[in-house]
Amino acid sequence: MSANRSCLIVGAGIAGLTAAAALEAEGWAVVLLGKGRGPGGRMATRRIGESRLDHGAQFFTVRDARFREAAGRWEQAGWVAPWFSDGGHVRYRAAGGMNALAKHLAKPFDLRTEAKVKLLELADEGWQVTTESGQTLRAGALVLTPPAPQAIALLAACSSRFPSEISSILNAIVFDPCFALLVTIDGPGLVPSPGYIRPDQGPVEWIADNTQKGVSTGAAALTIHARADFSLHNLEAPQEYVAKLLLEAAKPWFGGQVTAWQLHRWRYSRPVDAGRRPACLFSRQPACLAIAGDAFGGSRLEGAFLSGLAAAESIGEAGS
Repeated sequence: MSANRSCLIVGAGIAGLTAAAALEAEGWAVVLLGKGRGPGGRMATRRIGESRLDHGAQFFTVRDARFREAAGRWEQAGWVAPWFSDGGHVRYRAAGGMNALAKHLAKPFDLRTEAKVKLLELADEGWQVTTESGQTLRAGALVLTPPAPQAIALLAACSSRFPSEISSILNAIVFDPCFALLVTIDGPGLVPSPGYIRPDQGPVEWIADNTQKGVSTGAAALTIHARADFSLHNLEAPQEYVAKLLLEAAKPWFGGQVTAWQLHRWRYSRPVDAGRRPACLFSRQPACLAIAGDAFGGSRLEGAFLSGLAAAESIGEAGS
């Protein structure tokens, strides 16, 4: 990989995938590093038996013209489709689950999975990244898309100094946590059409029926997301305890008996006040670095897309 117009992107969620597409379109050589077994980040889908459930982002909306163009391409390709409208905005679902969309977007790129970054270092006026498995890669530019606390940890381990405004903005970012409870039932669910409801009170923020949504088939497969205050209060509680509370609260929407459940803890689920920050952070010193994600562009999938785009544009301008 040439150090002149080459870029390493840490994180294979929508921000990283968008940055990769924009840079490669301008002739950059790009390598994506994802710590999971596949791309997507919070565009996550799981299987429980024969059921398929989105357990992170459930849908996306479109407001920005650039994102509208991208979403139009995805819809034309059959990757996404309208789910329902609310508040004047269409909620789009991904065919086969949100992670399927991430896989489509990642297909053209050099994506290294299960590549958790251990160390960042400066090397030849660029960057050297070492993963926990011992893999070492170099590039002229670097894009970081993990949640701010993880980006801070990576930069703190680097011996070089970064502009103070980068550190101050990163340290001020706060995320709400969220418990996601995935439930399968031996019959239909009672979530009203189109398969999405937001209870007025209690620990449950919303419930999505993946079967009505068209992601799963057969009996009801429900994704239950807890409210931020409940999740924060119970963040370190035993899984069985958290699941029991959420199952009891969501019971009115069960049209049968629970056959299986899984609980996932999103420690960095939703950034607070994301719209008040720049679309990305960028510095040429001590080497070309952009930091992107939904904590900058806005706390929706669209915000992460726009942040990844801004990161690519900043790096492209620096390398031109």
